[in-house]
Amino acid sequence: MESKITQALELLPAPAASAVRAFGALEDIDEIRLRSHRPLTLSIGRRDAVLDYKTEAEDIESVFRSAFNYSLHTHQRELLNGSVTVRGGCRVGICGTAVTGAGGVESVKYISSVNIRIAREIKGCADEVINTCFKSGPKGLLVIGPPASGKTTLLRDISRQLGSRFRISLIDERGEISAASGSIPQNDVGILTDVFFSYPKAEGIETAVRVMSPLAVIVDEIGSERDLKALEFALHSGVSIISAVHAENLEDALKKPIIKSLYDCGAFSYAAVLNHERKAEVEKIV
Repeated sequence: MESKITQALELLPAPAASAVRAFGALEDIDEIRLRSHRPLTLSIGRRDAVLDYKTEAEDIESVFRSAFNYSLHTHQRELLNGSVTVRGGCRVGICGTAVTGAGGVESVKYISSVNIRIAREIKGCADEVINTCFKSGPKGLLVIGPPASGKTTLLRDISRQLGSRFRISLIDERGEISAASGSIPQNDVGILTDVFFSYPKAEGIETAVRVMSPLAVIVDEIGSERDLKALEFALHSGVSIISAVHAENLEDALKKPIIKSLYDCGAFSYAAVLNHERKAEVEKIV
């Protein structure tokens, strides 16, 4: 089976891919970043490595077109959201010039940077969480960590393990957790897990609760008022919430009004705080 890094390298022009391979330590790479007319860089945890390869505009265009499968029309929603998930679950983020109208951002042009984030399965990384939080069944859990700390990776393994025992609905808006291709997960997310792929979070949560009768919903990075209302609907229906938030610790997470509202109404029985240095490693459970 192809590794995720191999799938990511297939998005790059051959000279850029060769430069990354020459760096070595491929399995340690978290992100590959291309910025027009600047060196190609790699993110490894919180460290950035600068390669001896100058990114040209043609490199950016090649990755951009490949990521969107040479059909921007069929990926307008992802384009406006700033990223697309490709085969294998890797996510390609874009940076450019917004075209705005009365309704806000309508398109993006002059792509100047792309970021390929490598998606990985780390089976077993959720063992401590499963053994501590879910001994008697699904409970509310908030996964806390800064960007690139492995929140999505941990949620993926929670889905795999919990979804082997209980009915779970996975709301996978961008396909990062399940790596769905044609609605079929390429990652192991559990045999009892139903995947709502490409649904906006709120609509996915509400639909899951109405039609699939899950014991828990798993959703990545909640943040909007619409998400809050959908999650409150799930709670009032007796469904546990397992989610994640960008924050340094629980105190930092509770500064976010939506997280505070959910926490105050008892949505989360536990919070798992991730280690800042080692990907998807739980530092403590509170």
